[in-house]
Amino acid sequence: MKKVLAVMLCLVLVAGMAGCARTAEEKADQEPQASAADGVQEETGGNVETQEASGQKEKGKIGACLASLSLDFQIQMSNGIQRAAKGAGYEYMPYDYNLDSEGMVSGIETLMASGVTAYYGLFLAPETATALMTEHPEVGVLTQGEIVNGAQACTQEDWAALAGKFVDALDYFVKETGITEGDVAGLWLTSCEVEDSDYFRAREEMTEIINAYLEGTNFNFVADYFPNDAEEASNMTTSLLNGYPDVRFIFCFNNDTAIACANEISSAANDVSDYFVFSSEGDSETFRLINDPDSPLRACTYMDIEESGYQVGLQLINWDQNGKMDNVLVDRGLVDARNIADYYGK
Repeated sequence: MKKVLAVMLCLVLVAGMAGCARTAEEKADQEPQASAADGVQEETGGNVETQEASGQKEKGKIGACLASLSLDFQIQMSNGIQRAAKGAGYEYMPYDYNLDSEGMVSGIETLMASGVTAYYGLFLAPETATALMTEHPEVGVLTQGEIVNGAQACTQEDWAALAGKFVDALDYFVKETGITEGDVAGLWLTSCEVEDSDYFRAREEMTEIINAYLEGTNFNFVADYFPNDAEEASNMTTSLLNGYPDVRFIFCFNNDTAIACANEISSAANDVSDYFVFSSEGDSETFRLINDPDSPLRACTYMDIEESGYQVGLQLINWDQNGKMDNVLVDRGLVDARNIADYYGK
């Protein structure tokens, strides 16, 4: 069960967070290569000090243990880390373990054997990664989404801010349409159902914020579902509409889930004008649907993935130079009818 949840966590974190998948030539660009930069320039968001290459210690090597470079999210994260490495005169070594747990272990071992001083990891089997990380505390590790035991930092989500953006977009929608009644439901990650997990606590925190907004209104939060994939999200949306006919507003904690949910509603309902589907992530297809008045997908949050990777890269360099590493806060902006023109068609 843990392995299934871990696989889903990897896929959820990476699927649909930006754009369409890149070509094979773009993937090939991610192969390890040394940089010929002369010095390290100070960058905003990290603690990298300026130094001249001449007379200083040789620049180090940073790396990444990537779930799969067939996924656009991992491509963009890798691109950002590579940009930080190149700008600082560091060698960058990505390892694609292709969503295979044994390959993940080999990847970590390969990175350490190759002399990386710090690396980024999105781990399929965190418990296995923990054993390797605790055995090598001298190698800095920054993980995706939450700090795994043995890592020093992670990319950190602001769940309260995410829930606040859902509330903001929903409030705008109901006021613009004049809707005063309806029920709310959530389609969450499977890991949000696992007690004592960070994602379980994230769901509780976000639900509390959403319910605080609903208090005193004729809107009620009535149901939680936990689909494994887009197909199951479609099936659960059908069950949701049949079981709770007054549901009009749905929070989706995954981009593929949101698209599947919106498409299922479009197929099932003659009129979708009073439906509101929200995605915690965004990509070009999400933007297209938000821009389509005949789609119930109304809003999403969107992060600059490549920039997030760049900030991760700076922290890996920070570990190499200063022996410390800070979390990288994930910054998500709200996209809805008010600003979709800034995202779609550009």
